[in-house]
Amino acid sequence: MSETVGNPGKPKRKGSMRTFYTIVLTQTLSIIGSRISSLAIGIWLYNETGNATPLALVAFFGMLPMILAASFAGVLADRWDRRYVMAISDGGQAIGTVLLMLSFLSGDFQIWHLYAIAALQSLFGAFQGPAFTSSITMLVPDDKRDRANSLVQLSSPMAGIIAPAVAGFVFALVGVVGTLVIDLATFLVAFIVI
Repeated sequence: MSETVGNPGKPKRKGSMRTFYTIVLTQTLSIIGSRISSLAIGIWLYNETGNATPLALVAFFGMLPMILAASFAGVLADRWDRRYVMAISDGGQAIGTVLLMLSFLSGDFQIWHLYAIAALQSLFGAFQGPAFTSSITMLVPDDKRDRANSLVQLSSPMAGIIAPAVAGFVFALVGVVGTLVIDLATFLVAFIVI
């Protein structure tokens, strides 16, 4: 039986908090994995070059596509099926991680590879954010939306606290390629859940 909310006579589907919590948890796990690998790559890059300029350029190439795509990514994410947008975004970011891992494993890694991958992943992330945020209204009942929005807003800062605490230890334990494998595993979990 459907409930009517706001507009009498128009049924509104109840959202599933369990589905929402699962998606938030796996997306947060994916963010943590990405930040661990980013920090490990930053540590490795600084150890190899002794220069902070490549780190600044990675940040630049990581932000530029997101800034340029922000104006149309939200519009397209609203028009397309949000599950597919989030799945394709996770998949595209995972492809970037695989390409970077292959670059490291082949021994032919060059810094411009990192810039290109950062730009690619940023472009996919520009679509993922709006799709994820707008899916909240479809998954969460109106009376629980404040709690859901708060939880979503906490996921990125929480990842920002957890990832640096873990990244140094993981990098020392498994190296840069190992952190990329962990990142890829978290992308895979998020992709499967979506």
